[in-house]
Amino acid sequence: MRKKAITMILSLGLVCSMLGGCGKTAVPETKAAAESGNTKEVSGDTTEVDGGAKRVVLIGNQKFGDNGPMDDMAAAGERAAAELGVEFKKIESSPAAFEEDIRSMSQEGYDLVITTFGYMSDATKLVAQEFPDTKYTAIFQEINTPEEPVPNLWDAVFRGQTTFYVDGYIAGLATKTNRVGFIVGGEEPGPNAEGNGFMRGVYAANPDATVEFSYASYEDSAKVKEIALAMIDKGCDIIQGDCAAPDAGIIEAINETGKDVFALSCIMDFSSDCDNFVGTIKMNYGAAVYDAIKALVDGNYPGGEQGIRDITNDGYYLYWEAYDSFGERTKNPEYAERFKSAIEKGKEIEKQIKAGELVVDFDTTTPDWNRITSE
Repeated sequence: MRKKAITMILSLGLVCSMLGGCGKTAVPETKAAAESGNTKEVSGDTTEVDGGAKRVVLIGNQKFGDNGPMDDMAAAGERAAAELGVEFKKIESSPAAFEEDIRSMSQEGYDLVITTFGYMSDATKLVAQEFPDTKYTAIFQEINTPEEPVPNLWDAVFRGQTTFYVDGYIAGLATKTNRVGFIVGGEEPGPNAEGNGFMRGVYAANPDATVEFSYASYEDSAKVKEIALAMIDKGCDIIQGDCAAPDAGIIEAINETGKDVFALSCIMDFSSDCDNFVGTIKMNYGAAVYDAIKALVDGNYPGGEQGIRDITNDGYYLYWEAYDSFGERTKNPEYAERFKSAIEKGKEIEKQIKAGELVVDFDTTTPDWNRITSE
């Protein structure tokens, strides 16, 4: 049953893409639309409202339909269409097409073009400079600088090193083997900072521990599973994922081996798929998308600026409900007690960070355990 559930998570994107253009769904009626009588239906991936509404497009660099970050952002766009009366569209892109897709949507006259993650930064900046009358939102990207701001572009900068520090601290306290794994989807500044934050948390809690680190994929759960199995063979009893939906590969590896290995994830909640799933870090991508659209509609778009989203404003947050229910899931009473104590300490660390008593640097260098332990 659990294997079937995980397979459903991974295949959901394909199913949704197959169904996306098949039917029509009524757009929830906004106050503005109700007053003007201009509500239309949604066909495919576009939510339309007549009457000169602002037009917004979300260009995703990952798949829609896997309950991951793209779906979080798309849901926010659809909510903005319903509540703010904008026309919203979402499209999937790929590295070879980033620049072409951003330019095409700009040429089509969209008022706001939203791009996702660091892979799209170069193309976003280039096209934004070509279309100064179009607004751009760069999610999880850092394009604007004090020396070179882009007046029509707003960065929604997510910094998760603090939440991963907390997870690392929990892992450092809970591990029995003193060997912990961390798998990140790709080599980008933000994920690198998360890896460094995690390692610093582990080291602060347990200087005798070791962290095995590897890059994997934000698309390929089989690759994540392969790396997780190798980490298990090396003696890791806790593995932290940072790959969103492909973190299912870690869950598959743990379920397949049947060993006392425990998983921490990012974005995805695998509580129902694995007895040894501990908890997850979540990211509020959707709020950034909604805020950008609202600023566009309100006429106060913050072009040239960066908006920092982190643990202090729930840009990143620990989904404590999953952590707190771990003791009910696991069949290992010893680890249940180890994690119970570690989680309580993790909550104390979170409070210290939010109060400004503990600072975790945003370190974007390649995570290196030897470097961390020699600082």
